[in-house]
Amino acid sequence: MGTNSAALERTVRWSGPISIVGGILYALGALLHPVGEDLAAVLNPRWVPSHVIYWAAAILMIISLGGVYARQSKESGKLGLIGFVLALIGTAVVCGIFFLVSTAIPLIANEAPALFERAMAPRPWAMPAVILGYVLGYVLFGIATMRANVLPRWAGAALVLGSVLFFISETPLFGHNTSHALVTIGDVIFGLGFVGIGYGLWSEPRYADGSANRES
Repeated sequence: MGTNSAALERTVRWSGPISIVGGILYALGALLHPVGEDLAAVLNPRWVPSHVIYWAAAILMIISLGGVYARQSKESGKLGLIGFVLALIGTAVVCGIFFLVSTAIPLIANEAPALFERAMAPRPWAMPAVILGYVLGYVLFGIATMRANVLPRWAGAALVLGSVLFFISETPLFGHNTSHALVTIGDVIFGLGFVGIGYGLWSEPRYADGSANRES
């Protein structure tokens, strides 16, 4: 039991810096992303670096989510579990999308631009998976984090706000520039949420019995 407890504590603790790096990379990917997702945007020199960084960030987020959930599982309850599962699935889906748009899509844009529109058309399952997993999952996970009050509450709020801004930016209500501004702001806020959660995990005091508590 002691060995398992120590291993779990190490996993939770190391989820902190992984979450911090993932959040920083996610914000950086957003700031590098060119305006739009048309052929001109894909051919922009910033397109590939932006999505490679996004992809790396998503991988780190997947790795860190387990430790984040483990730290607050009791306090976050069923809402935290549902949010965690949805967020994990959604992040895995988005991770695959980031990989695709940083590798195959730029190749198609350069070599076969006539096929570009078909290649960029989302698959029928993609948007529901992103909305239910990536958006709803992180909204629920962020709310659960705020309610649990184990990790910084502002970081949970940042996950919620960033997810909502991303969702709004994807609706056909705004032009390219406005949508780009909304998603950039949202993704930066979302990344800062992971930074805050990671810092909370890494910096909280450890006790001799292996438990960790945040002093109020």
